[in-house]
Amino acid sequence: MAMHFADYVVTEGGFGADLGAEKFLDIKCRMAGLKPDAVIIVATVRALKYNGGVAKADLNNENLDALKAGLPNLLKHVENITQVFKLPAVVAINEFPLDTEAELALVKEECQKLGVNVAISQVWAKGGESGEALAKEVVRLIDESEAPSNTVTNWICQSKQNRAIATRIYGADG
Repeated sequence: MAMHFADYVVTEGGFGADLGAEKFLDIKCRMAGLKPDAVIIVATVRALKYNGGVAKADLNNENLDALKAGLPNLLKHVENITQVFKLPAVVAINEFPLDTEAELALVKEECQKLGVNVAISQVWAKGGESGEALAKEVVRLIDESEAPSNTVTNWICQSKQNRAIATRIYGADG
């Protein structure tokens, strides 16, 4: 219904650009005939540091080494969306008070190496105005993108779909 009454519709497709996005894009969208125009990948510096091996008690401290160690997780999700599903994406960083400028800059730098911009958001604390940069980036992506690609089923035949999902999305050896 929202698609009939609004210029833009945002939905939560599921956690992660592997299981959540893969199910949403390859099952839900295909069955409903939907073709997303862009994807927002949401992350936090704290989660990336945690993925990099930092103990929960130390997540409030700047730790660029741990952030670097945790970034491949985020970057794999970015690659899944942009290279496998062929959809434009933006990374939204939910910024928290103890995130440092150096940490935010590192995330931006690594995402931009993959051609994906980062929008910093504090909507949780400052309300909708803090999400304006993210909204503008999504609109830019939509305005500049070509016709959206169909999902997994367009780039492979059905008999190879499970192998392709396992290797390209989940990183299985094959």
